[in-house]
Amino acid sequence: MPEQLGEKTEQATPRRREEVRGRGNVARSVDLNAATVLLGATAAVAFLGERLARSVAQLVVGFFNAPSWVAITPSQVHQEFVATMWALAQGLLPLLAVIVATALAINLVQVGFLASSTSLMPDLSRLSPLKGFGRIFSLQGLVRLGVNLLKLAGIAALTAWVLYSELPVLAGLTLLEPLQIGQYGVESTLGLAWKLCGALFVLGLLDYGFQKWKFNRDIRMTRQEVRDEMKQMEGDPQMRQRRRQVQRDLANQRMAQKVPESDVVITNPTELAIAIQYEPHAMAAPIVVAKGAGFLAERIRNLARENDVPLVENKPLAQSLYRNVEVGHPVPIELYEAVAEVLAYVYQLKGKSDPFAIAN
Repeated sequence: MPEQLGEKTEQATPRRREEVRGRGNVARSVDLNAATVLLGATAAVAFLGERLARSVAQLVVGFFNAPSWVAITPSQVHQEFVATMWALAQGLLPLLAVIVATALAINLVQVGFLASSTSLMPDLSRLSPLKGFGRIFSLQGLVRLGVNLLKLAGIAALTAWVLYSELPVLAGLTLLEPLQIGQYGVESTLGLAWKLCGALFVLGLLDYGFQKWKFNRDIRMTRQEVRDEMKQMEGDPQMRQRRRQVQRDLANQRMAQKVPESDVVITNPTELAIAIQYEPHAMAAPIVVAKGAGFLAERIRNLARENDVPLVENKPLAQSLYRNVEVGHPVPIELYEAVAEVLAYVYQLKGKSDPFAIAN
């Protein structure tokens, strides 16, 4: 039996997922990260590469147009260094910004915001050469190596196919001007980069799906682990039973205190019992001070008889009060008139004046 063998057959609970995530263990594809960053870099070069080329060209032209003889001083070296760095920064910083933003975005998409120091803690077991060789030559490591070799073969095949399709154009490059040759080289290189990045991105998506499936499989739980977690979350069954018993005792104590103070108990007549109290000068409306069904209803009726609280049978009213009014809450407007008639009848039996007439 899987349960007897301790096999992990149950899906991870939300609590287990939070614990695993807190340790920095999440479903994440390194291949998808790399492919997305390459896509971002290719797009940055395609749209911002001209600006970088212009900055480098201006820098080179400035070097060649400089005076043939200048006095080299520390201040001049500093000025030339600052000018060179500024020219390079104008072209490189936008490219780097796009690459960094792309890397952050793909990590947020895969993992979300996660701050964990567990992965930063030193693990001396990783320094063991034996364990290192074991990881490299394990079945999982060999499978990963095979998958990477297949990826390299696919990328090489795609590159060869693109170059083969460009052979007729390459043969005619000797008839073009140098500027045209350079423009073709840039366009063809970008075209090849777009195709390779697209292929890598598709492979990255497939790898992310596999990593997510593997992650969900690895964090599965045994049935015993699920039961243990439920016990930790809900508490020991004996403690839960004891808490329920204490709650019942407290409810019985409140009921034993409130029912004798009530003005009337409306019954079903045997299944339900609702105790009503009304003080004209202190309450805006009658209040349900106790209610119950079955055994509790019998307990309320016995308390009412022991304390000379009138019992009035009214099945529709008892059912409505039991369903719609909680203990300690006032009677709603739609039931106010029916309750008022019952209280008026009770006060008439006791020879007292109508409490609603006093309230008005």
